[in-house]
Amino acid sequence: MIKSQVGRRYSKAIFEIAEEKKQVKEIYEMLNSAMVLYRTDKEFKHFILNPLIDNEQKKSVLNEIFGKDNSENLNILLYILDKGRMNCIKYIVAEYLKIYYRKNRILDVKATFTKELTDEQKKKLIDKLSQKTGKEINLEIKIDKDILGGGIIKIGDKIIDGSIRRELDNWRKS
Repeated sequence: MIKSQVGRRYSKAIFEIAEEKKQVKEIYEMLNSAMVLYRTDKEFKHFILNPLIDNEQKKSVLNEIFGKDNSENLNILLYILDKGRMNCIKYIVAEYLKIYYRKNRILDVKATFTKELTDEQKKKLIDKLSQKTGKEINLEIKIDKDILGGGIIKIGDKIIDGSIRRELDNWRKS
């Protein structure tokens, strides 16, 4: 709970800075890269979280990794480090992305089907959802053979379950 609150607070401030600098995408990419590195590289994570290692050493490493493209944007990451919030990077990035999607009228949609959709089917689904919601659709598709057929679409906290599995379960209950 606390980490998600920190994520919201930091992401809001970072997004405002990014908008002022017209660097919204670049800052997102840097934060996302830092998050991926933090989550996938145990040595990096232990290094960053180790209280015995001086922050100047940590800053030097972050500068080496992320300072090549835009050292000014790196200051955001260094600030997160200075405040001891690198352990919240996942939440900061997630909240930053939510703000970006909201401001740009993009909707995250997760869909589950029994098999991969063709490009034409994906396009039709995206077009239909975009038409219904009035927003640009960011579609993530997952394959799950357990639903037997049909599909399940999740938009935010709303679920549209058109799977054969659900139909069979409903039929058995009645």
